[in-house]
Amino acid sequence: MRKFVLALVPALALVAACKGGNTAPDAAASEAATATPGATVAAAMPTVPADARSVVFVGTYSHAGANGNPETLELKLDDTYAWTDAAGKTITGKYAWYSDHRRILLTGAANNAVFAVADGGLYKMAGKDAPIGTFTADQLWTRNPGA
Repeated sequence: MRKFVLALVPALALVAACKGGNTAPDAAASEAATATPGATVAAAMPTVPADARSVVFVGTYSHAGANGNPETLELKLDDTYAWTDAAGKTITGKYAWYSDHRRILLTGAANNAVFAVADGGLYKMAGKDAPIGTFTADQLWTRNPGA
């Protein structure tokens, strides 16, 4: 008899919990439970196409620089750029495409900066030999709306 009562207690608790309220699961909670962790972040990261010259890359990009001070990089149609660093200093120069048509080299910038060009963003790379496609969010420079 004791085993029967112990088995019945969880079932009665479940019935009591369902009786007083909404028995349908919350849609938002259900979606959150089934969502893949990090999926939103991955969706926000633009991809670098096989030929980045095919996307609109001319415009102004922003990045949170040192101490949260923003940096901006403007790529112009005449293969020039203007980079305003976190201290507010503007550096100008030219950029050139690498033969893979996925990266650009900014001459005149500190250490001749290399960026991978994506649709809607740029990724500042550690160097010209850094692999394309293994980017982190802190490397992303986002294209400013309307730029």
